[in-house]
Amino acid sequence: MFCPNCGAKNSVEQHYCRGCGLRLDAIVEAVSDQFPSEEYADLQRRKERFEWIGLLCFSLAGLLGLLMLIVLAAFYKILILGPEIIFGAAAAAMVGFLLLSLFFFNYPRFFMKARKFESDENAPSTVITAKLIEDRPFEPVSSVTEATTEVLKVPAAHHKD
Repeated sequence: MFCPNCGAKNSVEQHYCRGCGLRLDAIVEAVSDQFPSEEYADLQRRKERFEWIGLLCFSLAGLLGLLMLIVLAAFYKILILGPEIIFGAAAAAMVGFLLLSLFFFNYPRFFMKARKFESDENAPSTVITAKLIEDRPFEPVSSVTEATTEVLKVPAAHHKD
């Protein structure tokens, strides 16, 4: 439950708001008829559980279908090209992945130049920070209404003494 005064989150069992101290007892009684009943809340939980199980079953069916397609493709590949093709494809994949791993392990060494944190001869030994920021005098900015608003003068005839 959220406090209607400050918007802080409070539990239904709390008597006072943790944020502003507003008494929440009367508010809880006023909105208690809007809370779902235990039976309705149980039905909602069961509905969510069944939806989750349905999604899980649908995902498993899709995974099994994909596996069946892969097995069918492998079966026809064996029938057409022979059983030696599976070993050859596995060996080619292994060599390809070994070459890729060599490339990715050595790429930073050959193609990425890392900056060294050691001092270079050309780099200054100390950095002068006083020249980084200009020290300008502060000038306040005038208000938008400052030049346009004038003191309104009331005619003397309207004054009541």
